[in-house]
Amino acid sequence: MGFQSVIFLLGGEEYGLPIEVVQEITQLTEVHPVPQSTQYVKGLIIIRGQAIPLIDLHAKFAIPSRNEAGFAIIMKINDNVVGIAVDEIIEVRTLENVVQAPPLVAASFIGGIVNLPDRLIVQLDPAFIFRTDELEDLKALA
Repeated sequence: MGFQSVIFLLGGEEYGLPIEVVQEITQLTEVHPVPQSTQYVKGLIIIRGQAIPLIDLHAKFAIPSRNEAGFAIIMKINDNVVGIAVDEIIEVRTLENVVQAPPLVAASFIGGIVNLPDRLIVQLDPAFIFRTDELEDLKALA
């Protein structure tokens, strides 16, 4: 049995997030920088009057950026609302046959790998993208 995932592009590779954690997807417009914040904090975005920390996944995961992020995926992790900057939204898709990542590429935030006939999707585990202390710091920003 599969599960729905939002598939997005980051540095030329495809990643997925379970749709249950995604609150909305928005095009990135104005990002307000936060002085002396962690290198992966791109800044704050304002959505319907709420300031939401925006994370640059390129910096967080040490992935080279091919171009400027164009979209933000707003998600809720452990009662914290956070946005992640991604290059492009590809699709919402039901993923089947998710397998564990090979041991040499295993990272806590990788929930599995989906090997499709024409492409590979790395499924992220939102609960492990941020450590608890990082989530607390992000909550303090907003």
